[in-house]
Amino acid sequence: MEGPGVREELGPEDAGARELKTYLLDSTVVIQHLRRDPLVSASLAGILAGGGRVATSVVTVAEVLGGVPPRERRKALAFLDRLELLPTSREAARRAGDYQASLRRKGRTIATTDALIAGTARAHGAVLLTHNVSDFPMRDITVGSPPVS
Repeated sequence: MEGPGVREELGPEDAGARELKTYLLDSTVVIQHLRRDPLVSASLAGILAGGGRVATSVVTVAEVLGGVPPRERRKALAFLDRLELLPTSREAARRAGDYQASLRRKGRTIATTDALIAGTARAHGAVLLTHNVSDFPMRDITVGSPPVS
């Protein structure tokens, strides 16, 4: 099922449904892959096998590198450098601000980092992959969550 605001569970077996889509990874998915979670890694491999694109944002790069232990930095950099980097454009930043303002009016706050990741996903028409689906309540983006072991 697809469309604005749709939440999808992604398994390694549905790679064919991913053709020509771009998937924006947030830090939770990158970290699980770096920890060698077989289900997350299989989901990412399935996306690529199905013709999909796997990408990340500057925000995720900063979050991952800011939290990775020094001994794992080289491995993290090697993986992050292989991902396509979706620019966080002026449009993405404006959407991020709009998300924060709209949610604040409803009594909810979200982190600027999450708003920027969501804005970047929307600006590029990408599916946002995260293990923190509740952090992304925006109705105009598609959020998916790959399974974890």
